[in-house]
Amino acid sequence: MKRVFLGIDLPQELKSKIEKLKKQRHLDKLPIKLVEPINSHIAVKFLDELDDNQIQQIDELIKKLTQDFKPFDVTVSNSLVFPNSKMPRVLALKIVSHGLENAGNKIINKLGKLPFVKPENRKYTPHITLGRIKGNLNNSEKNKIADLKFIDKFTVDSIQLFESQLTGNGPIYTVLKEYNL
Repeated sequence: MKRVFLGIDLPQELKSKIEKLKKQRHLDKLPIKLVEPINSHIAVKFLDELDDNQIQQIDELIKKLTQDFKPFDVTVSNSLVFPNSKMPRVLALKIVSHGLENAGNKIINKLGKLPFVKPENRKYTPHITLGRIKGNLNNSEKNKIADLKFIDKFTVDSIQLFESQLTGNGPIYTVLKEYNL
């Protein structure tokens, strides 16, 4: 069994810019478990623990779907928190991309028809997780993360199927399959 998800790996240059933002805004001083730079990505769908046969079914489905996809542009902008600004638990950067929203929704809908994939009940909100908030933030800390300003663009020309191995030092992500658009 492998813990897997579909996602989009980020260009190294963007990962470096995100790390610079974290350092400039001293996010490491807040009660946030920051994502390691190497693990920065845009999640499309978390698939949970799957066996090799299930992974093969996912692979075949994504190969078919991505044949119809073309590369698309993505804009990364400013901060976003989940589930809401009163009780933030996840700090992220917002993604704006009709191409990604369309591709993501098609993938999520098709995957949800497989008997071993849990259907999604919430709207797909593409983002790049910066970190998970531990405990409660005071108002000053909430304002600091709400005021994060960031803008960048890149073109997505592939989607990856990742394995996520959980360790005591954080997850290790390995690309199992890559699907060119």
